[in-house]
Amino acid sequence: MPAGAAQRRSVPEATPKAWPPGVSDKPVFSIGKVVERIKGEFPTISVSKLRFLEEQGIVTPARTASGYRKYSAADIERVRYCLSRQRDSFMPLRVIRENLAQLDAGRSLSEVQTEQKAARLVASEGQLVAPSAADGGLTTRELLDLSGISTEELETFVQAGLVSPDLSGRFPARSHQIVRLANLLAEQGIPPRQLRFLKTSALRLLDLVERAATPVSYRASSVAKARHLSETQELSEAAAQMFLQMVRVSVEKLN
Repeated sequence: MPAGAAQRRSVPEATPKAWPPGVSDKPVFSIGKVVERIKGEFPTISVSKLRFLEEQGIVTPARTASGYRKYSAADIERVRYCLSRQRDSFMPLRVIRENLAQLDAGRSLSEVQTEQKAARLVASEGQLVAPSAADGGLTTRELLDLSGISTEELETFVQAGLVSPDLSGRFPARSHQIVRLANLLAEQGIPPRQLRFLKTSALRLLDLVERAATPVSYRASSVAKARHLSETQELSEAAAQMFLQMVRVSVEKLN
C-alpha cells in the first residue's frame, strides 16, 4: 500500500463546528459579562438563568482550571437564539434544543425557521382547531398536537386548574396557548400550582368587565347578547393589555 494512502487514511475527519458558523468559539467571556452584553435585549436574563440553560443543553461553556465558566461569542449567539425563540414564539426548550441540533448538523437557519413558520401556519389556519371549534373545543389529542406537550405535562396543568375539559372531554380552543405558556414557565422553574392565581385573577377580571358592560337579560334578543359579548371582549382585552404593561413596567424597574 502506498505510504501516502496510509498517511491519508490516518488523518481523522474534521468535527463539524457547532452553530453559528463564522462566529468565534474562543471562550473569553465570564458569565457576568454575558449577562451584561445581552441584558439590554433580554432584561430578565440572570446568572441563574444562564446556568439553567447550560443544564438544559442549550449552551456548553468552557471551564477554566479553577472551574469558572467561560463563554465564547458563539455561545452568546446560541443564548440569544434561545431567549428570542422563547420570547417571540413561546417555543419550549425541547423544540429549541431540536432546532439547535439541526443547525449544528449543518442545516441553515433559514431552513429551520421556514419549517417553524410552516408549523405555525398550520396551527393558525386551524387545520387542527377548526373541526373542534365548531363542535365546542379541542380533543385531548388535538391539544397535545397543537401545544407539543406530553400527556403527563397536560395532566399536571389540568390538576393545577390551569385548563380543564368540559363534560364531553373537550378543551376550550385557546387552551393550547395556555399550556404552551405554562410549559415555558415550568421549564424556567415556576411550577404549575403556583400559576393558579392567574386563572383566579382572570375570572375576577371577567366578573368585573361583565358588570361594566351593557346589562343583558336572559330573554334579550340575539343582537343585544352579541353586543354584550362584544363589549365584554373589548373591555377584557383592554384590561389584559393594562396588566401586561404593568408587568413590563415592573420588569424595567429591575434594571
